Amino acid sequence: MLAILGAAVAIITALLLARPLNQTSTDDLRRRFGPEFDRAVAKHRGDTAAAERELSERLRRFGGLRVKGLSTPTRERYRAEWADLQARFIDAPGQTVARANALLNRLAVARGFPAESRERQADALSLHCPRHAHGSRELHEAARRAAAGEAGVEALRHAMLAGHDLFHELLTPRPQDRRADALSGHTRPHRRPFGLPTQRSAHPTRH
Repeated sequence: MLAILGAAVAIITALLLARPLNQTSTDDLRRRFGPEFDRAVAKHRGDTAAAERELSERLRRFGGLRVKGLSTPTRERYRAEWADLQARFIDAPGQTVARANALLNRLAVARGFPAESRERQADALSLHCPRHAHGSRELHEAARRAAAGEAGVEALRHAMLAGHDLFHELLTPRPQDRRADALSGHTRPHRRPFGLPTQRSAHPTRH
């Protein structure tokens, strides 16, 4: 009798302890994935447990991914390419979105994200760039629909904006970029000490 009672107490204790642990896991996933957690839940039609399993698998696969550094000149070239695409959007929105999609993919690969498939790349981005990772999927889907003649201009514009947010985050300077600058021999321009006036030209240009 005492053995049965002891086993029952042990089971009840284990169940009571399991609940906080599960809750902590959920909170950790919410913290790490941000809005991507809610997207995963929506994808699984409200099944939070299924969403947690998917996100836990992403964490297992891509938690150890190391984002690669990019030198300052390289980042500037990417910025210039995107700015050129933005200027062309009004005249050729479908073609521009397709090129922007390819450019975003190229930048993500340069940063060290998977190159073998866009779905795998997007999953990795959702862990390391959770706030804007959806921009990869939106831009890729918009490019596909544009090629099929199924996307309107407003939808393409929205996808470009979502893609831009992720593009900008991927170009945001990171500590490893300093190493890339050092390896490429690039040195940052000397900054004027704070508070000193800028020297004016003796012959200002008229506007």
